[in-house]
Amino acid sequence: MTLEELPARRVLAVSIEVPEGAGLAWYDEAMRDLDAAAGERSVLPPGGRYEHTLFTEGHGRATVYVPFDAPLPPEVPGTVRELRLSRRTAAVATHQGRHDDLDLTYGAVGSFVARNDLRSQDLVEEVYLVGPRDTDRPERWRTLVAWLIAPEKG
Repeated sequence: MTLEELPARRVLAVSIEVPEGAGLAWYDEAMRDLDAAAGERSVLPPGGRYEHTLFTEGHGRATVYVPFDAPLPPEVPGTVRELRLSRRTAAVATHQGRHDDLDLTYGAVGSFVARNDLRSQDLVEEVYLVGPRDTDRPERWRTLVAWLIAPEKG
């Protein structure tokens, strides 16, 4: 567990208000649209930004993204937009393996935030360093979990 500065990054993004009981079809649809927009041009791993309520209440805002440094291509799906993620501070851990127990990594990161009296932005960012799109061997999956920290006042 570390406290890190995540770099600013330009991304192509799809943002969705995920309704309660939606399952994960929204994620697959967002990635299809992003793949159609970015094609083979994105070389960095995809990620997502999720409101805490998505996990605590079963619904909330989700933004799925792929890093992208070129201008927005013509003829992209209507759901895709350019977004600039500013430099941000986060409590970070890397989850290894299947996503079935990702909640354990979330709990550890949340405990770190609470123990260190850090103010949360109520957003978590995930970066899929190695995932199902890369290998069908779940033991090789690596997901960066970054609990975004609110800037200090003053």
